[in-house]
Amino acid sequence: MPTEPGGDIDALKDAYATVAHSFSLAMARELRCEKNGGLAAKPVLDPA
Repeated sequence: MPTEPGGDIDALKDAYATVAHSFSLAMARELRCEKNGGLAAKPVLDPA
């Protein structure tokens, strides 16, 4: 049965968000989206 990961949960969330952002940015660049699809060069990890 899966268990909750130990350690800093906020750091884990930031890591997942960073991976998702990197993938999205790479896809936007590969597809030659104008202005990289509006994505920033670095992820913004502050909640809206």
